[in-house]
Amino acid sequence: MKNMLDYIEEYGDYSFKEKPFNEVDNLIFSQLAYTDFKDIADKQSVPLLKGAKLFFAMYTQQEIDELIAISVKSADLLRRCSMTKRFQNVILCDYINNVSDDIDKQFSAIHFLLDDGCDVVAFRGTDVTVTGVKESAMLSYMFPVPAQIEALYYFQETCMRHSGDIILCGHSKGGNLAVFAAVNCSNSLKKRLKAVYEDDAPGFPKYFFDRYDYCQIKDKIHFFTPQGSIIGRMLFHDAKPVIVHSENSGLKQHQASSWEVDGDRFKYEEKYERTSDFISDYINELIDYISDEELELFFDTLEYVAENMGIEDFYDTKEFDIKKALGLIDSITTLDDEHKTKFKQILKKVIADFTKEYISQKTQTYKSILESFSLKKRENIDSNTDNNEVISDGRER
Repeated sequence: MKNMLDYIEEYGDYSFKEKPFNEVDNLIFSQLAYTDFKDIADKQSVPLLKGAKLFFAMYTQQEIDELIAISVKSADLLRRCSMTKRFQNVILCDYINNVSDDIDKQFSAIHFLLDDGCDVVAFRGTDVTVTGVKESAMLSYMFPVPAQIEALYYFQETCMRHSGDIILCGHSKGGNLAVFAAVNCSNSLKKRLKAVYEDDAPGFPKYFFDRYDYCQIKDKIHFFTPQGSIIGRMLFHDAKPVIVHSENSGLKQHQASSWEVDGDRFKYEEKYERTSDFISDYINELIDYISDEELELFFDTLEYVAENMGIEDFYDTKEFDIKKALGLIDSITTLDDEHKTKFKQILKKVIADFTKEYISQKTQTYKSILESFSLKKRENIDSNTDNNEVISDGRER
């Protein structure tokens, strides 16, 4: 399977003047945004090659390996890009990284100035740690969230320093920020806007798409998700998704490094996996069932339970102990008895429904294997019968 690293190797000798920006380039810049460019591209503009040299001079390989997985991958991506003609002269500038635990805000973005005069603004997303998923979940009960407001201010202020066409991109929450900034920016920036890319990004409330300023730019939005997408199917989207094949399964398909590339585009799938349909429908129904105030309490409760059970991310929850989780909910002093009862009922129902769906899928897979085996067996019997008829006829041996 080829991914964006193979794309870099195959097309690394082409400048952006020779080969214009495409959907795979979007994913590369969205992933580079996960790199910490503090003291590299925040107060100065530097070519990517120089930025890479500064980055690897500041951090040892051991320090890089101890970062969260997506930042480790982005560091490797930076190294690969720095060795190519296509990327090494891209200018890095206007890097920002603001984190505020008090208001649950994490915002980071950077500009990439291409040799064809285009200005690519990439917004950093979240990972699938408990905190990261909670931040994406906040979009379901708070709109706009602090990071969206800052994304708009950042975009409005920094893009006035540069000229040329503008491309916005982002992975996960970063894609959501890219769309929000594009919709709410000034008309002068909208005129310069060439495209907006959102890679497996959570969506918006339904009423967001009725706004005139959204209608102004909706044809410029490109929405990509893997076939098992979960994060990218939270809330609502207006743009038709382009479904990308991922070599991973489950939530790990959110990892952009698993997306398959075919030349200078992605390898596409016709439809989502059954699991993706089930979970996305389930989450959105849950959001409709609980009030905004209760949703905030519910996700705070889930975060508390996950942290106290040692669950660091949502890739693997095999160690989940339902009895311990229910006991932890009972121990939360800030929850009244009514909410404790309700949240425990929801948690029990979620576990029961997901277990039922899991068993149903396994049963369906087992039936498919049996049907395939029976079909092959019948074909072999029919084939042997035909051969015996030819032999018994005596005309052919």
